[in-house]
Amino acid sequence: MTSSLEQLAARYGEAWNAHDLDRIMAMHTADTVFRLHLSAGPEVVGVDAVRSAFGGLLTLFPDIVFRTEVMTFGNDFFVHQALITATLAMPLPFGNLVARPTGQPMTFTGVDVITVADGLVQRKETYLDISAAQQQLGMLGEVAV
Repeated sequence: MTSSLEQLAARYGEAWNAHDLDRIMAMHTADTVFRLHLSAGPEVVGVDAVRSAFGGLLTLFPDIVFRTEVMTFGNDFFVHQALITATLAMPLPFGNLVARPTGQPMTFTGVDVITVADGLVQRKETYLDISAAQQQLGMLGEVAV
């Protein structure tokens, strides 16, 4: 038997991979919170602000795809580790540096810690292997292996 949390996680992932912002946001609470943990990024609070942030991400990476590697469930949360493939569509600032579109897809790992309240996403904390993305965008020098 599949739990309601597992069903929510599956629907949520499908909506993200379909780039369906309406479906994504229909699974969020009105007081939802999103935080992308990059350079001390601020919390984005409220459904309208989160919708705008997600819309911006889908504009930056219009072909983004999440392939689940690990999914872990708790009582009122789930953790989703995914291999992300995406092509940067427009310049993206990283502090004093700016990533420029290369036209080539990049692949990097991401982890979402998602807290659920009343069957909806209340909080989405996102962590990305940003150094892998920066390297693929030519922002970092060659890395010795």
